[in-house]
Amino acid sequence: MKVVPMKAERRSALGRNQVAQLRKEGWLPAVVYGEGREPVSISISEWELEQHVKQHHKVFHLDIGGTVESAFLQEISWQATTDRPLHADFKRIDLTKAIEADLEVTAVGYPMGLSKGGVLSKDHMVIRISCLPTAIPESLEHDISGLDLDQTLTAGDLVLPEGVTLVTPAHTSICHVAPAKVVVEAPAATEDAAAPAADAKPAS
Repeated sequence: MKVVPMKAERRSALGRNQVAQLRKEGWLPAVVYGEGREPVSISISEWELEQHVKQHHKVFHLDIGGTVESAFLQEISWQATTDRPLHADFKRIDLTKAIEADLEVTAVGYPMGLSKGGVLSKDHMVIRISCLPTAIPESLEHDISGLDLDQTLTAGDLVLPEGVTLVTPAHTSICHVAPAKVVVEAPAATEDAAAPAADAKPAS
């Protein structure tokens, strides 16, 4: 994964109203922390961050008022109703030291077990890896066309690029093909053929 530059400014606006005004002007509140140093509140371009997200960029050279820091995009908080970013967390990193990161697994192919009535169940499509920041894969594809009924793709089955090690336990299920469940509905309870006879009246 390449290291991309991004401009940032130190942020003094911390109150709710001030942050809301920042967002109206197209700026996104963020924070840089880690490496045993004090966190720094910053603001970045919301539009620019969204472009980086679309290209799966996570490793940055943040230019904060002329001071450049290497940082990893740790987390983005999103607004549920509009899908706009609300806040970003950047963690300071050393480009020469391995870090842990999440990596999404993309399953490709049509599992052979589906043609036998199976159903594909996606269990854990995100794994944890460790590597140098510049070696983080942008994506990881795995062909599951050979997956048959009752077969499971585990994290240990994945082929990782050189220099990337698996942190997620190897036995963790990524996805599996399970037999389709047949639901048998119980027959509806039948009513008695004849309703209970009313008490007979005594003959007059």
